[in-house]
Amino acid sequence: MPASAFHDPSVQHAVADVYERLSKLPISAVLAHRRQLRGEANKLAPLIAVPEDATIGEIMLLLRNEGILALPVYRVMDEGAGVGRQYTGIISIYDILAYTVFQKVFDPSGDQDTGKLRNVVDSMMEEQDQYFGTPVRELIGKSYESKESWSLHSSTPLSSLLQLFTTGSFHRALILDDEALRAETDGSDGPGPTAPPEGSFTTMVTQSDLLHFLADFDDMPRESLSRIVNLPCRELDALATQRSRKVSTSADAAQKPRVVTVPDSVTALQAFREMYVNRVSAVAVIDKEGGLAANLSASDLRGLSSSNLGCLFDNVYTFLEIDTRRRSDQIKADQLKFVTPDTPLVTATDMMRDSRIHRVWIADDGDHPVGVVTLSDVLSVFVPDVTLASEQ
Repeated sequence: MPASAFHDPSVQHAVADVYERLSKLPISAVLAHRRQLRGEANKLAPLIAVPEDATIGEIMLLLRNEGILALPVYRVMDEGAGVGRQYTGIISIYDILAYTVFQKVFDPSGDQDTGKLRNVVDSMMEEQDQYFGTPVRELIGKSYESKESWSLHSSTPLSSLLQLFTTGSFHRALILDDEALRAETDGSDGPGPTAPPEGSFTTMVTQSDLLHFLADFDDMPRESLSRIVNLPCRELDALATQRSRKVSTSADAAQKPRVVTVPDSVTALQAFREMYVNRVSAVAVIDKEGGLAANLSASDLRGLSSSNLGCLFDNVYTFLEIDTRRRSDQIKADQLKFVTPDTPLVTATDMMRDSRIHRVWIADDGDHPVGVVTLSDVLSVFVPDVTLASEQ
């Protein structure tokens, strides 16, 4: 298949066909599907959210215990018509990554001076209450997503959610359940952007929720869908590279690589810094031969606590052992997923869905990383080029 297969008229027609179908569905269809998967009743489950004065320590524990990557942040409104929770943003593990590895206290030591860095950590450990006691409001805006969080209505076309997830740096969005709100307010306009005290009409939808819905939704143009999901992974990687250059706001950002690697000899801190500097949410850890050895993602920070902050300066392999649910000999089997350049997209998608991961690496015959397919990439393939261009 030629390298420009996605731009083939027949493929673009298939994409437009599927996109048109999605534009006729409301976001509430995704909510209903998620409730079905979770075995929930016909109502929204309580939204896990934190107040602005919640601390880093509390958030890290909540993210780990709930197995999630982000939390909505709210301000309690207790006066006038705005009584209740006013959501002010979404804090993610990526914001915590930025706050943790790029604090000014690290700057004088330099990446390579491990001894000095350990002294820094010792100092931080002495003041761990200050570090883990930092209120979440100080972290809002560390990432583009938390700075520009979005809210949509459940009656909004699903295509709008798809655009949000593929034309910007958004991986999740707050959704206001219109049906539940109308039922509660007897048809009145309701409280608008500020939910009632329990926040019962607001939920959060993620890219994973949308992927699960698309995988299970049967009422799709089958021939068009088959044409899309059987594209090779190298095609999707090339498409994502091209589109990222179009949407980048600066020449520097446009040149950022999609595949970032670090040698297996580096510390976790060095790897996390590379991750943030290159604006990616994961790095491929490679061995001496350049082959894929492990995957380190921002989500691995969830294992940090006041008792092990110093592990940031351990070897990346040692750091990955913090999570007691994963042994060191399971790193590749459980975390590291890769496909070949010619693997069909549907195979990579099934792999991400079944393993509950957000990316798979593309490797050549020697296991060298040559590309990556992320959840954002998979969803973007359902957006026509002309639609993407109109959203910029």
